[in-house]
Amino acid sequence: MEKVQADVCVVGAGFAGLAAARRLVQAGHEVVVLEARDRVGGRVWNRELPDGTVVSAGGTWLGKGQDRMFQLCRELGLAVYPQYEQGDHLLRLDGVNHRYRGAIPATGPRTLAALGLAFARLHLMARRLPADAPWRARSARAWDSRTLGQWLSDPLNVPSAAARTLLRSTMNLLFCADPAEVSLLGALTLARGGGGFGYYTDSRRTESHLVDGGAPELARRMAEQLGDRVHLSSPVQRIAHDGTGVRIASASLAVRAQRVIVATPPVLAGRISFDPPLSTACSHLLQRVVPGAIIRVHTVYPRPFWRAQGLSGQTLAPRSPVPLTIDQTPQSGEPGVLSSYAFSTGALRMERLDPTERKEIWLAALAERFGAQARRPSQYLETDWSSQPWSLGGMIGHFPTGTLTNYGSALREPVGRIHWASTESATLMHGLMEGAVRSGERAAQEVLTALSSGRRHATAALHDRSA
Repeated sequence: MEKVQADVCVVGAGFAGLAAARRLVQAGHEVVVLEARDRVGGRVWNRELPDGTVVSAGGTWLGKGQDRMFQLCRELGLAVYPQYEQGDHLLRLDGVNHRYRGAIPATGPRTLAALGLAFARLHLMARRLPADAPWRARSARAWDSRTLGQWLSDPLNVPSAAARTLLRSTMNLLFCADPAEVSLLGALTLARGGGGFGYYTDSRRTESHLVDGGAPELARRMAEQLGDRVHLSSPVQRIAHDGTGVRIASASLAVRAQRVIVATPPVLAGRISFDPPLSTACSHLLQRVVPGAIIRVHTVYPRPFWRAQGLSGQTLAPRSPVPLTIDQTPQSGEPGVLSSYAFSTGALRMERLDPTERKEIWLAALAERFGAQARRPSQYLETDWSSQPWSLGGMIGHFPTGTLTNYGSALREPVGRIHWASTESATLMHGLMEGAVRSGERAAQEVLTALSSGRRHATAALHDRSA
């Protein structure tokens, strides 16, 4: 087994880990990055279709307020371009397609009023949370004992059946999980970091731009700067830590370092063996922040034919097995690429089907919104994130009831020489690529402060001995 020495070891080469490593290297420290996958990027992934078309199959879009991601694109020479938003969006309800423009479907004044009221109430609740410690809010215990689904199902909160259907569907896709699984406090924590649910549910704000070459290309260039510090296919199995340092073991590499940053999804961090064991709060937290289920399909056509129909490509169909679509056509305008999704229990049902049957149902759902042409893609690519062993589910882990109030204090708290980073631990842009980058940079700063403090103490001790 190869043995390596470094100042800091970073576990995970997604955006959180790469951002942390980059900051530490810029500060002059020796860094080793261990990545379980055979690629960098984590929950972002460029996949190539047989015809050579490359599609981003994980985190894809940038949006307003995601300053660090836009800055990284500029620093690494990647252009961004606006998401195609011309034409009408579609809402499919009760077998009927409704065209609309803007952020909220035109489903009648009563439904619109109920949606507006619900979002306003959620926004006011989210604003009452301390961004870095939502479990300390006055109502934290009450909100953490209730699910988001329970809140949405209460007619006093959402006084319209149609609005409740739309909101449940929206939250389902946001968390890749049934709202009945998500703590109300956990949901409000996500909203707090983005300025309210209105940010996360308005594609004009969260999905305003794409990266030319895909967001995974940004991760690749970040890793390229790190050079041979990045070791792929090196899943970490054990981390031993004491007062003198940390020892990180994978199947092929043993790293000795002063500090370690674990920058993986929490559910994967919980599978690492720690010696001595983590605190009870930390261990239980890692077991509870679980990802939901998501299947993403890319269908490719010679041209984005929906644009000629006056459609943007963005659709929502709450009762469909494929509830969401969005245009992912490259900047050149060809080929036409439609990205579509199944989430949560819907994704689980689709996953159980024979692949041929699943494809038939999927394309039939697209045809209901876009016509018969949607049934005849030149390329069809499925990405089931739950089947990926180093992801185990959707783009974000959610907090079930009781998690934050009982274990939330361990979310970012270092354990000795072990530090934590992931989009789930971000205080701003929680759940997005931006949040992952910010969490990595925050963890790197923690390490820099600790290393600096350690040097000062060592210097003072040496001075005392000399005296």
